[in-house]
Amino acid sequence: MQVGSFVPEQDRSVLYAMAGDDCSLHHDLGSLTPKQQVDHYENQVLTCALQIALTGLGKQVDHVALAEAFSEAPWHAHLRHYSQMFQQMGLESVPSSHWQYHPLDGFYESVSQTLPTVQLLNLYMWSGSNFPLHQDRLALDMSRNVNSKLHFAQHAPIAGLPVPQTQVYAKSAIAAGEADHFFDASSTGLMMKLLGLAGSRNVFKVDSASECMERIEEYDDDVQVLLQCVLDTSNWQEMTVDLTITPERVEISNVRELLFAGGKWVGNYLSPELEIADGHRKILHQVGEYARDHGYVSDRGTNCGIDYFISGDDIMITEINARWTGGLFPAQYLRRLGVNQPAVAFFDMVDCQDRDALEAFQREHLYSGGDGVFSYIPMGFTPFEMEIEGSARYFVWQIVVGDFAAFVEAKTRSLPASAFPTANLILEEALQ
Repeated sequence: MQVGSFVPEQDRSVLYAMAGDDCSLHHDLGSLTPKQQVDHYENQVLTCALQIALTGLGKQVDHVALAEAFSEAPWHAHLRHYSQMFQQMGLESVPSSHWQYHPLDGFYESVSQTLPTVQLLNLYMWSGSNFPLHQDRLALDMSRNVNSKLHFAQHAPIAGLPVPQTQVYAKSAIAAGEADHFFDASSTGLMMKLLGLAGSRNVFKVDSASECMERIEEYDDDVQVLLQCVLDTSNWQEMTVDLTITPERVEISNVRELLFAGGKWVGNYLSPELEIADGHRKILHQVGEYARDHGYVSDRGTNCGIDYFISGDDIMITEINARWTGGLFPAQYLRRLGVNQPAVAFFDMVDCQDRDALEAFQREHLYSGGDGVFSYIPMGFTPFEMEIEGSARYFVWQIVVGDFAAFVEAKTRSLPASAFPTANLILEEALQ
């Protein structure tokens, strides 16, 4: 069995085994700070939605490892509802007989005990927690380097890759005032980045060294902190793209614009109108070569996500994500379904008591290949009741194709007022 973070569209049989790996890449899970523990758990929960999306993207011969909560009421019935929707849209999808269930804690140890007979084992990325599956320390070291924001910021200039002005300090050095001049020289504040965790949980905008120290109060004095100049979003547009890396080639696909509201990431905008300029494409290709030179490559093709900013002919690379990215999933759904319209992919919340109403709404507006004002493509959900703003809620992951304002109007008319609050923010701020 070949193990790796392979690109989709594999012709061989695959076991997809993906959980919240980000923190275990750089940290001992037994020694996390209180905030890291909370963030790690939330990341594990959100990754469950990716598992559901994998059932829709897989083939009849593939297998998917799922959180064991999906096997329990009421989530199992909800899972079958999603499987039916995938099939109704025309996706091949992974059959229910090929669904496995495993506890979140010790997920990969459990998976290792029940490996099916497949040709490929597709991981989210090489990490410490999934070591029982890959058992490759060299691959783990490579993954730590290529996925490290600190490593990339320090090595990218040497490779000739354009990155924002960056400095790396130990916490003790910031406390001693060594970063004060960097803050003084920046009128727009600095981005602060730490190792570990996905979804921007370890990325903050800070305006002073004292604010930076507040963010890292619970960390040891030797923790490394990356400080990076903020790019003015009135002039710079933040994008992300996927690379397929093999020994012979680097292919670029799935360009997306990142959407923000209230200073936070709220989703991805995908459209046939988004194109990559030749000059930008050249740099992105070089980033893929950089990742390959660091060992991130396979004959089957590895997936690599790149976050970057563009302004006219200029481009700045901010991160390499040598793994499957959250944006890869909606891009693949749109490709599989042949969608040729603008679309927005996003996470949102629904009250648990409104699950039946959501299912009815999803069925009513499910994508069917037509040219309706808007349509709905489900991708996944999180099988846990979470107390949020005084209500028992769960997260839902979806794509809205076409007129997003029409979607917001329809959900406002058909669903309780508490459903899909992020959609309102996307319409009011991110898409303006």
